[in-house]
Amino acid sequence: MRWWCWMLAVMLVLVSVKEMDSANILFLAPFGTISHKNFFMSIAEALAERNHTVPYIHMTPNTLHESMSDLAGNPQFPSMVGNYLLDLGYPLTFTDRIKNIFSQMVYSVINMHYAIPRMAIASDVDAATLRDIRLNGSLVIVNSVEMLEVPVRPYVPTVIHAGGIHCKPAKPLPKDLEAWVAEAGDEGFIFFSLGSAFKASTMPEKYRLVLLKVFVSLKQRILWKWDQDTMDDLPPNVRLAKWLPQQDILGDPRLRLFITHGGLLSIQEATYHGIPILGMPIFVDQHHNVRQVQDEGWGRHQAWEELTYDLFLQNIHQVINDTKLRQEAVRRSVVMRDQPMSPGEWTVYWVEYVIRHRGAPHLRSPFFTMHWYEVYNVDVWLLLTGVMALVTWFFWWVILTVFSRVCSTIKHKQE
Repeated sequence: MRWWCWMLAVMLVLVSVKEMDSANILFLAPFGTISHKNFFMSIAEALAERNHTVPYIHMTPNTLHESMSDLAGNPQFPSMVGNYLLDLGYPLTFTDRIKNIFSQMVYSVINMHYAIPRMAIASDVDAATLRDIRLNGSLVIVNSVEMLEVPVRPYVPTVIHAGGIHCKPAKPLPKDLEAWVAEAGDEGFIFFSLGSAFKASTMPEKYRLVLLKVFVSLKQRILWKWDQDTMDDLPPNVRLAKWLPQQDILGDPRLRLFITHGGLLSIQEATYHGIPILGMPIFVDQHHNVRQVQDEGWGRHQAWEELTYDLFLQNIHQVINDTKLRQEAVRRSVVMRDQPMSPGEWTVYWVEYVIRHRGAPHLRSPFFTMHWYEVYNVDVWLLLTGVMALVTWFFWWVILTVFSRVCSTIKHKQE
């Protein structure tokens, strides 16, 4: 699973932190899960309690979702930012906002009343103590490029964006691969990879046959990441490989299209190198990632259940030939690279800052001391609503009373 690559890239960068040693900082990461929910981190947070004088930092190889927002004390905006597991697009509709609020409520109930108490038992820490521990981290390092997020949103200073920390300029291709790509000529080549978490050879045969039928009809050569050495009926313009230098390939000017499963790291690498994509998501957040790419205008979505020769070929030609898609991909690449510091330098600076300032408690969000209804002024709005309702009721009572008396007076005079 390539999200480990991001975690490893962060740790390799943090080796350069001058003040860091095992006695003055702890890094807590959601080991053992792809979902990165904070109840998987609770045992690790119990370690922080054993070293309560040492500041600690949370890391997640994903963006700042509900669980990580809680850890950072960052305000959540369910009216604006959709749960990626629900694959909600922006802007959210009324129905989407209802779904979003409901999912957030369910998550909070499960986390507070089921997950944390059980993790507290497993880590031999009182549940109430564990809830406090998990909110005392100095920073939350997330895998997101802030200036490319849709929609843009506010962050407290303890949220550190390290998205793209693993991205790097392309190096020349290996000699054998370079020779193969050079033979493609002006038509260039297409790179097809479904990531490392999914074995491509396990796909249904009907899908493989459609892919081969389309690939053999193309002018471009196809470089296919495949987990076996050979494939039956392999077209002459297709080359297989179990491992490929993905970023070197994405940075090659002869690449015409990246067909990807839509994993977050692959999306970031395609963004960094300015390559439009055709996304074929398989599970978890990949559907949301690819849909967002299509909404942002630098790629297209291809559902597996809709995989036919005509549609797949049409999508490939559209992404290759649509200059607007490539221009948007290049624009996003420029934005991603235009930062005051590289993601690595930015992360190192803030880790050193936390160490220098003994956990930097002055950066701590005030939301940690507030109830949710105080954060969003629910109590204030309820009071104002009640006052307005009371004033409205009193206003109508006065009008009805006056009207009743006037009518009564007129009736009296008529009699």
